[in-house]
Amino acid sequence: MLTGNLAKTHWLLMVCLLLVADLLFNLQGHWIDGLPEWVHAGQLVDFLTILWWYGGAWAVVRGVDLFVWQRLYGVDTPGVPRPRRELTDIFDLLVYLAVTAVILVEVFHQPVSGIFATSGVVAVIVGLALQNTLSDLFAGLALNIERPFKAGDWITLDGVQGLVLFTNWRATHLRTRTMDDMILPNSVVSKARLHNHSRPTRINMLQIDVPLRPASDPQEVARLLQTATTNAKGVLSDPAPFALLVEMRPGHVIWRVHAPFDDFAQASRVRSAVNLSILESIHAAGRSDLLPDQHLWLHSANGSDCAAL
Repeated sequence: MLTGNLAKTHWLLMVCLLLVADLLFNLQGHWIDGLPEWVHAGQLVDFLTILWWYGGAWAVVRGVDLFVWQRLYGVDTPGVPRPRRELTDIFDLLVYLAVTAVILVEVFHQPVSGIFATSGVVAVIVGLALQNTLSDLFAGLALNIERPFKAGDWITLDGVQGLVLFTNWRATHLRTRTMDDMILPNSVVSKARLHNHSRPTRINMLQIDVPLRPASDPQEVARLLQTATTNAKGVLSDPAPFALLVEMRPGHVIWRVHAPFDDFAQASRVRSAVNLSILESIHAAGRSDLLPDQHLWLHSANGSDCAAL
């Protein structure tokens, strides 16, 4: 059984052969004389002409999809259209609109000026009725042309993180970390503050603040944190992780660990792995004294202080 692209090629070739046969048959012209009197030859020719034009449009659309779009943007998968589907759909629509205009002129003998005038009136009416939809449409076109993100990229839109599934005529579909589908209108996406975590490379730098007690040798603490971060699962060795002392507070200081990783979908797991590795390394090195603690002082009625914790 023919499947996939082979089946599409098979049907495309069959339609092309039928179109060529129909064209050659019409060019002969002798078959019209042999038709019964009850058959309206003119209407039959018009019907065959319309069928030929729309068959040709279908062949062009399927051929371009098979040999151009699929090579550029890939094949559709169930539930997730390929990237830049909106541009390919607009191309298909333009082909069918052009064929319809040719049929109106050649078959129904409508003047070109009348077609443009009618289409202008219809465009005004449709534009007024679909202002929000058209706003999303043109925003989607801008997103497809500029391409600030593509399917498979992890992005953050105004604080919301998600995996880009696809962008269609009206909206952009994201898969959030809670495995929910979020559908955002294209006009909203085009105005939002966007961070693409997959560009220019898929390497991201995870920043984790670690509060520790002040040590006599800060360089030793920096090496300890760096080694612990390097040993954490999911952290890259190139570029190498590092730790910086970023803030000093009463009773403790803040070390900021920078951990590079290349799978943004696993950011939460990498953060957990780094925290666990740091805690285990501190205990293994016998430096539990670095971990901050809290003391609660209770004041008695006679004025003496008593440490409760």
